[in-house]
Amino acid sequence: MKYQENNDIEIGKWKLADVRNLEYILPFQLAQYLQMGWFRMGQTMFTTNFLIFNNEQFNALWLRIDLEKFELTPSQKKLLKQNSRFDLKVTSGQIDFQKEDLYYKYRESLSFSIAPSLQNLLTGNSLFDIFDSRHIEIYDNGSMIACGVFDVGDISAQGIVSVFDPDYRKFSLGKYLFLQKILFLKANGYKYFYPGYYVPGYRLFDYKLDMAKESTTFFDFGKKNWLPMNILEDKHQPLRFIQAKLQSLGQLLLLNGLKNQLLQYNFFDICLVNSYADYGLLDVPMFLYCFPNSRLQEAIIVFNIFTDQFQFVICNKPFQSNIEEISGHYAKFLLKLDTIIFQHNDETLFVERLIEILKS
Repeated sequence: MKYQENNDIEIGKWKLADVRNLEYILPFQLAQYLQMGWFRMGQTMFTTNFLIFNNEQFNALWLRIDLEKFELTPSQKKLLKQNSRFDLKVTSGQIDFQKEDLYYKYRESLSFSIAPSLQNLLTGNSLFDIFDSRHIEIYDNGSMIACGVFDVGDISAQGIVSVFDPDYRKFSLGKYLFLQKILFLKANGYKYFYPGYYVPGYRLFDYKLDMAKESTTFFDFGKKNWLPMNILEDKHQPLRFIQAKLQSLGQLLLLNGLKNQLLQYNFFDICLVNSYADYGLLDVPMFLYCFPNSRLQEAIIVFNIFTDQFQFVICNKPFQSNIEEISGHYAKFLLKLDTIIFQHNDETLFVERLIEILKS
């Protein structure tokens, strides 16, 4: 890992999806990663702006809870009182057979798939855990019924996973663990808690907002700053912003006689897979496709949210895909940016320049 003279972590060129394989991570480094919209995945730190559920793309907005501003709501106080019958303790984070048995029982109750074991979820194929983890353990008459894992840095912490016995579903133990993480961190002087990402339009993640609405902010990845949830607009959601920009440009291209298609790109996060991480593959969720493809390259139009510019680019096709392509998607090849032919933030001037190039 590289360091700048001011001890900030050098993330390098900003990408819409990226991963860092780490040998270690210091407390202040974890806080820096979290502040820049990164999160733990196994023994790596990663970031992404988009997710796919049932072939549909969604935004991933990273959340942060300001612990100094957090206040319990009446319903949360009621939940804490209801579950006060259970015993609670915070440990240094050792994984044992009790937690694995609990994880297995929880995993079997889900309608979607998760890692095969708690050990695998947290450490993957690594022998050691580089993160400073804490476990909140909940017991009923000596039996573990819930466990929540979070990692601590110097001023920040990230919530990793919460599992519970499905037989105790009526006690809302997932929300209870979420609250207990916040209360522990707040009581111990931490400034921020990062619960992961929120997915607008996908209800499975709504609970993260419901737990701390007034003290939660989201990361505007394009502008690289944290903003209050009550000002969230389409322009703050990269997927919607990119789609609106490319749709507008596509209509202007049609008016000028240039046929085009707005295609979703299925491999925007392929760089998060270790075997593809070092190839620098394209990480955009969609692009305008309007030129015949050659055997080795594609000429496409993308929108860069970091510079607010349309870009006419040439991409190489280093890997062929065996995924069946469906209408509205591009899945023939994995693409790698080769050359930016030109770029402009004004769509009219962009189209004029594109026409000039095509005529020449």
